[in-house]
Amino acid sequence: MTRSQGVARCSTVLSDLIALPTVNPMGRPYHGDSPVERPVIEYLERLFSPFGLETLRDQCSPIHESLLITIPGHTGAAGTLLEAHIDTVPADDWLEHAFQPRLQGTLVFGRGACDDKGSLAAMVIALLEILESGERPPQTVWFLAAGDEEYAQSGIKKFIEKHPAPMGRGIFGEPTDGVPVIQHNGTIRWDITVHGRSAHSSQPELGRNAIEGALRIVDYLSRYQQHLRRRFTNPLLSGPTLTVTMIHGGRTRNAVPDECTIAVDFRILPGMDRQQSVDELFAALEALGVPITHHAFQCFAPALNSSRDDPFVQAALACCCEVLRHDVTLAGVPYGSDACWMPEGVPAIVLGPGNIAKAHAVDECVDLNQVTQCAAIFRQLLLRDWSAVTGLSA
Repeated sequence: MTRSQGVARCSTVLSDLIALPTVNPMGRPYHGDSPVERPVIEYLERLFSPFGLETLRDQCSPIHESLLITIPGHTGAAGTLLEAHIDTVPADDWLEHAFQPRLQGTLVFGRGACDDKGSLAAMVIALLEILESGERPPQTVWFLAAGDEEYAQSGIKKFIEKHPAPMGRGIFGEPTDGVPVIQHNGTIRWDITVHGRSAHSSQPELGRNAIEGALRIVDYLSRYQQHLRRRFTNPLLSGPTLTVTMIHGGRTRNAVPDECTIAVDFRILPGMDRQQSVDELFAALEALGVPITHHAFQCFAPALNSSRDDPFVQAALACCCEVLRHDVTLAGVPYGSDACWMPEGVPAIVLGPGNIAKAHAVDECVDLNQVTQCAAIFRQLLLRDWSAVTGLSA
C-alpha cells in the first residue's frame, strides 16, 4: 500500500468513526435504546468479521459497553493490551456539524477526531494491515475498544477485573502528538456540600450562609494546592492541582442559603498515595470548622508511573523516533487515561495522534499524517517479539 493509499484509508476509517455519535452523557440522563458505544462497536465488528477472530461485547455499566477482539500470538509469552476508548464528550456547543466529518488539507474535523477516534482509527488500521498481510503477532494482542473512559473509566476497570491471562505491556491511545507518555496524574473527583442555616435575607445574622462557608472552602483548597506543590514535585509534571469545577447554592433570592455544593477535581502526582492524600485533605478541611459533607467519589483513579528504564518503554521510544524521523523524549502529562489501571508492575505507555489542546474543543481535529504515523508505530510494536527483548521474560 502506498503512502497516499494509507492516508486515504485512515481518512475513511476516521471519518466513519466520527459520523457515528458515541457521546458519553457524563452523569446526565441517557435516553438511548442501546449502550452509548454500540454504533462504533457494530462498525468494528463488521470490519474485523472476515478474519474469524474472537470478539466479545462486554457491558461495563447499564449504558456503556466495550468490544474486545483477540488476535492470537504464536508464542506463549505474556500478551499486549492495545486500547483506545470509543466514547466522546458531548458536543452541545456545535451540534450542527460535530458529527459531520470535514477534511481540510490533512486535518479531519469532528467530535472525537482527536480524543479518541484518531487513536482508535490508527489502531484499527495497524491491526487490519497485520491481518491482511497474513502475519501473526509473536504475542497475543487484546484489542480493547473501551467504553466510558470520559466519565467513570468503567470499561478498562471491568476488563482488568475479568481478564485472567497475564499481560506483558499496555499501549493506550490518547492524543500525545506521537510522543510516548509514561507518567500522568491520578484523578480524584467528588462533591462537597457545605451546610448552613436558612433565615430571611433581611436578617442574615439569624442564619448561617452556606455560600460564604463554601467560599472559605474554595479559598482553602487554593492555598492547600500551593502547600502540596511545595511538598511534591516531579520532573515530568507540573505538580498536584485542586480545582473547583462547579458550584451550586441557594434556594431563593430572599433567603440565606442553607446548602452549597462544590465539585472538586484533585490531580495527584505519581508516587502520591490516593487514600493518604484524601485523608490528609479531609482532616485539614475538618479543622476549618465549616460544617461539610463529602459525597462518594465519582472518580478515584491512580496515577500512571511506568519506569523510563523499562525495556518495553525504551524499545517503544526507539520505534517512535524511527517512524517520526526525529528525536523524541519520554513525556509526562497532567491529564489521566485508562493506562493507570494496568496491573502493578506491568509497563504501559500512552501514545496516539493529535494534540490534547484540540480535545473536547469546538472544531476538534487531528492530522491524518499523525494518524498514519501512529498506525505504523502500533504495527511495529505489535509485531515485535517482546520475549526476545533483553530484560523481558517469556
